[in-house]
Amino acid sequence: MANFIPKTMNIELTTACPLQCPQCYCSLIGGKHIDLQTAKFWIKEAAANDVVQIMLSGGETLCYPHIYEIVAAASKYCEVVNIALSGFDFTQDVLDGLIKAGVSGIFISLNGSTEKINAFSRDGYYLAIDALQLLSDNKFPNIWINWVMHSSNADDFANIIEISEKYNVKHLVVMAFKPDSANNLLTIPTKSQMHNVRDIIKAYKGNVKILLEPCFSPMLALISETKLFGNLNVGKNKGCGAGRDTFSINVDGNLSPCRHLDYFEEHTSLEDYWNNSPILKRLREIEDDKREPCSSCYYSDYCRHCLAINAKMKGELYIGNETCPLQTPL
Repeated sequence: MANFIPKTMNIELTTACPLQCPQCYCSLIGGKHIDLQTAKFWIKEAAANDVVQIMLSGGETLCYPHIYEIVAAASKYCEVVNIALSGFDFTQDVLDGLIKAGVSGIFISLNGSTEKINAFSRDGYYLAIDALQLLSDNKFPNIWINWVMHSSNADDFANIIEISEKYNVKHLVVMAFKPDSANNLLTIPTKSQMHNVRDIIKAYKGNVKILLEPCFSPMLALISETKLFGNLNVGKNKGCGAGRDTFSINVDGNLSPCRHLDYFEEHTSLEDYWNNSPILKRLREIEDDKREPCSSCYYSDYCRHCLAINAKMKGELYIGNETCPLQTPL
């Protein structure tokens, strides 16, 4: 594990969710939950291999019947335990239970500053706002907003920052658009919108820390350009980290490089998976297979885009993002 070290494990707790989000990446039919003992096994495996962060996701995580027990188990073995919520069924008692169990950070999904804008890609606007209010009222120290950038909400970004400030959000994460559960990619932001969001981020001097999701590598490459030092988005962590420093466990207890890459494998240990998976080997060599338009792109050396795009839309793993807005004129 010398060159590639597992730092983050995502656990898909459930496929159940009461919301109907237009952008949803998951197949929510059936509402299956991960077996508690299976989840605990992989938590211990993560700890044994020095995984620093566990991310709990769904579906809607609060639909998972053992939510407090799984948070407590994760916090016992790993340094950071974060959970993603829509705001559904999130009450004071639930917050108290999560805090008691040892949760580190709570991520609220919000894609618009108004119900109308949010509804283009997400359901549950007022659930999210109420959750942010509850967290702020309790002075919860580690509030996050997950904001997925689409053409329908990119021009609203400055307002999302204002909401983040209003509710004392610590981190605002700008996330990459990815294929939905039907493997479609319908609301791609424009190059101009990406430049505008970049300019807002660079000019911002407030208290909210704005972060970019690693797999939003085109935006990372764009924002990392400097006049003095060229482009700083380099090295093995310059983009998609699937199989490099992150991996995921699905509701069936199988492993995959990322929750968005449906290449599931059965292994008896994390060490075996990390060292012997042919899929992970492929991902670690992915930059040897650069195709157009990426192979001749100005940002080619500074970008490793979300690999779920080609995997889901083309059925193949390779570098060559035909949907990238940076390929179009301003």
